[in-house]
Amino acid sequence: MDDAHSHVSREVLELCLVIRQIGKSQEDGRAAVEFGRLFEHYVTISNKVVGVLLRARRQGLVHFEGEMLWQGRDDHVLIMLL
Repeated sequence: MDDAHSHVSREVLELCLVIRQIGKSQEDGRAAVEFGRLFEHYVTISNKVVGVLLRARRQGLVHFEGEMLWQGRDDHVLIMLL
């Protein structure tokens, strides 16, 4: 169980690092990236980017509008680090 939790935590932290690296700094200083760009970049790392985003949101690490994100439809939704 601890190994699974540790793996999930690593994935969430890696996602936040990617957002920080490829995102743009907002007026409040927080990094943000559009979902389409994140998906294109992150899909080379993992095909479960949406699931990791949802976990990161539940942990209070990122914010985005909507319940679920879909490639194509939601490419311009802004993902913001908190």
